[in-house]
Amino acid sequence: MKNRLLIRITSTLKGRLALWYLVSSGAIFLLFSIALSLLFWITLERQIDHHVLIGVNEARSIVQDYRGSERDNLIKNLVSGQGMTVAVLSPDGAAELETNSPDVALSTEHQLQKILASTKLNEEKPVHFTEGNMRFAAMPVQVSSGKGIVAVGYSTQILHATFYRVLGIIFGVIIFIVLPITYLGYKFIKRQLSPLESIAQQAKEVTGTTSLSRRIRISSPTKELKIIQDALNAMLGKLEQIFKNEREFFADAAHTLKTPLAVIRSQVENIRTRDPAHLEILRVIDTANETIQDLLFLSQIGSSHLKLEHASLSKIMTDLSELATALGESKKITVLSNIQEDISLMADKKLLKRALSNIVYNAISYNKTKGKIILSLTKQSGRIAIRIEDTGIGIGRSDQSHVLTRFFRGSNIKSPGSGLGLAISHSVILSLGGKLTLKSSLNKGTTVLITFS
Repeated sequence: MKNRLLIRITSTLKGRLALWYLVSSGAIFLLFSIALSLLFWITLERQIDHHVLIGVNEARSIVQDYRGSERDNLIKNLVSGQGMTVAVLSPDGAAELETNSPDVALSTEHQLQKILASTKLNEEKPVHFTEGNMRFAAMPVQVSSGKGIVAVGYSTQILHATFYRVLGIIFGVIIFIVLPITYLGYKFIKRQLSPLESIAQQAKEVTGTTSLSRRIRISSPTKELKIIQDALNAMLGKLEQIFKNEREFFADAAHTLKTPLAVIRSQVENIRTRDPAHLEILRVIDTANETIQDLLFLSQIGSSHLKLEHASLSKIMTDLSELATALGESKKITVLSNIQEDISLMADKKLLKRALSNIVYNAISYNKTKGKIILSLTKQSGRIAIRIEDTGIGIGRSDQSHVLTRFFRGSNIKSPGSGLGLAISHSVILSLGGKLTLKSSLNKGTTVLITFS
């Protein structure tokens, strides 16, 4: 689930920039917070060391210069602040004097032994160490029984409490300052990328030759986005002109050839002969006429004069199923259908019927005797799917990448034809905003899938 979410976020430029912004901002603030916390901790610890150093020097002076109740009172005054304790040990480690502020418990035996073990009696410098939740400074001092030790401790709980308050401030800054700024930064990135998303959406809507007249327009484009917009519009203009010239060529070529072929056919028909070549000439002329009709049909595809209407796909597929049954009788082809009712599409009904009938005709023409054809029409989650399967001769792997090309004929096809059938179907489906895919295996059959979203 996490991987899918990450893939979904990083699949867009906006997501990648937002993720980079969040991660980099978070990492920078985290490193800054850690560095600040460590610096603050070290500073507080040094302040405590300085505090206990002053305390142990004062306590040592009091122990050396005063005796009796006067000494005890001065030591008690020394620990009048919070979190302090003072202990004076004899040479054998016994506590000669121990006093502490009300919020701190008396030193334990283990702490006294640690004080004794951590202090070298022949040194004049104080030794700092931590025992439990107390930070001590200890140094040798002259007592009545010999050379003893004086130690001043300061509770590290105050350090922890102060440190936690700093962490609370940091988290407060994160919640009330960093997160809002991060959110505003994300919204800013989203706003700056919205023109790019608009360009992508408008380009995505150019799904066929009928939509090549569209132009991409965005408001207040930056210099970079203006370059992209102008380049895409220039490309769309050139493509529109190319397809327009192509349609005009097909129409002109078809009309130019139509009349001479009609004249030739009329003259050949008037020749009285039983020569088989005569019938072959007529058949060639008829094939040429069919090709011309296909060229004229191609010239209509993608034009701006398409007659769009609510075409009932369910009715068209039902009619094609009946047509396939009739045409397949001579080969004893079984036609199965799975056609969902009440499915319609905004399309040029004439073009759509021609595109689908071409595919069904191929499924019959190139099928085997006693073969099978399956026609299905389904709609799920707004996606319309048309599937036409057959058990025919199939298409070779090397031919499959060219089979939708105009005038292409498969290497295993022997029957006559113009090679325009599938090309016309493909062009029609594209012009209507659909998608046509083909899968085939030699001697196993072909499946054509057409989808509309």
